[in-house]
Amino acid sequence: MSSLKRKCPFSSTSPQQFKTHITLKEAAKLNNDLLREMMDKTRNLLVEGQQGYWHSNSPAPPAAVVQTTSPLQCFSCKSGDPSRSCYHCARYSCTPCSRVCVGCEEVFCSLCSLLNYDTPQTREFCLSCVA
Repeated sequence: MSSLKRKCPFSSTSPQQFKTHITLKEAAKLNNDLLREMMDKTRNLLVEGQQGYWHSNSPAPPAAVVQTTSPLQCFSCKSGDPSRSCYHCARYSCTPCSRVCVGCEEVFCSLCSLLNYDTPQTREFCLSCVA
């Protein structure tokens, strides 16, 4: 057996094969004006979507706000003794899970309050007073 290669069936004058479809993104990489136009259009769509959401009459509540436990349970530890309601989000919590803000002295749940360890005594702040 001989190991001869087969001759190329195309003539040497045939055009080379080029990619014929160039996407808008690839074209924008070559043209700064087109890239800027694409970025402006995307930004405008994002801004319009955000404004449409906030200016609608009844926006859907975020998933984190939906209460998943019954009102007769502490949302944090699921105990059956909810003695307090959070001032900010109105979730029910038991006495050990509740925190009283040092600034405004209202009752908050563990999600709507923060612990501060700057001093030797641990202090509890709501999200409004900590800012």
